[in-house]
Amino acid sequence: MNKEQLYQERFIKPVERIGRYTILAAIFCMFLPGLVLYFVWGLAPDIGPLVRALIVVWSFMAVMGILEPIVYYPILGFAGTYMSFLVGNIMNLRVPVSATAQQVVGVKEGSPEAELVSTLAIAGSLLASELIMILGVFVLLPVISRIQGSGMAVEVALNQVLPALFGALLGIFLFRSPKLGMVPLILAFAIAFIKNDLPYSIVIPPMVVVSVVAARMMYKRKWVKGEGMI
Repeated sequence: MNKEQLYQERFIKPVERIGRYTILAAIFCMFLPGLVLYFVWGLAPDIGPLVRALIVVWSFMAVMGILEPIVYYPILGFAGTYMSFLVGNIMNLRVPVSATAQQVVGVKEGSPEAELVSTLAIAGSLLASELIMILGVFVLLPVISRIQGSGMAVEVALNQVLPALFGALLGIFLFRSPKLGMVPLILAFAIAFIKNDLPYSIVIPPMVVVSVVAARMMYKRKWVKGEGMI
C-alpha cells in the first residue's frame, strides 16, 4: 500500500464516516430542546411568527450554508471542515489557525501533508478555545460587562480584533500571490465605498464568484502559476 492509498484508507475514510455521524448527531441535538418542549410540555410557538423567523434565517443560511463549505474547504481541509462546522468560530478562529499553521510548516495547499497540519491545528484550537472560554466565563466576563458601553479605549480596541486578524491573514496570502489578491481586494473596496453595511449573505457570494473567475482567467493566460493558489 503506497502513501496515497494509506492516506485514503487510514485517514479520509474514517474521517468521512465519523464526520457524517457527528454532524447528524449535532443536527439532532439542535432540534432536541424544541422537540422536548413540544412533546413533553406541549409548548410550541405560533405558526405565523415561526414561519416568518424561519424565512429570515433560511434566506441567509440558504446562501451561506452552500457557499461557506466551498470557500473554506481548500484552507480547512477535509477533517478540518467537519470539525469547524461542528463547533463554529470558522471565520474568526479556525481559518486563521489553519492557514497560519500551513504557512509556518511550509506545506503545499491541498496536499495530504497540509490536510494533516490543518487537522492538528484546528484540533488544538478547539481544546485551547474551550479552555479559554471556561476561564473567560469565570474571570473575564465580569470585567467585559463593565467595559461594554463605557466608551473606554479598551472597548474600541476589542472591536478591532477581528478586522486586525483578517487583515493579517490577508497580508499572508496577498504577499504570496499579489495578482490573485488584487481582484477581490479591489472589489471589496468598491463594495465598501458604495455601501459598507451590507450583510455577508449579499457581499460574499459575488466576491467569491468574481475571485474564482478572475483566478481562472489569470491561470489560463499564464499570468499566475498553479503553485500557491488556493
